[in-house]
Amino acid sequence: MRTSLPLLAAALLACSALPALATPCGQQVGALQRRLDSVGAVRVAGLEPGHTLTAGSAKALPRALAEVPRDPQLKPTRENVAAARLLIREAQAEDQEGNQRACENILTDAKRLIGALP
Repeated sequence: MRTSLPLLAAALLACSALPALATPCGQQVGALQRRLDSVGAVRVAGLEPGHTLTAGSAKALPRALAEVPRDPQLKPTRENVAAARLLIREAQAEDQEGNQRACENILTDAKRLIGALP
């Protein structure tokens, strides 16, 4: 009995170091982060310290859109990209707490801020 308690504690400790299972919201967070690290986002907001460029997204636009969005809020700006990065951190925290609805709502706001990146 005494040896099984330390073994159980060691097993629990080892399992806690494993990565969490991917959630739908967590996958959306990853996709949005890749979008913010794309060449189009860098053209809008500039390359920030600690960020690397990602390339080869199948969903990326081949070039910037020629027309201006009808809604001025859809035009991405440096400030909106920075605010979206903060919202993504909040969404990650909600996802880690298991609050999927809050995570999805925060991501929706972040997507609105980003708009249509080139």
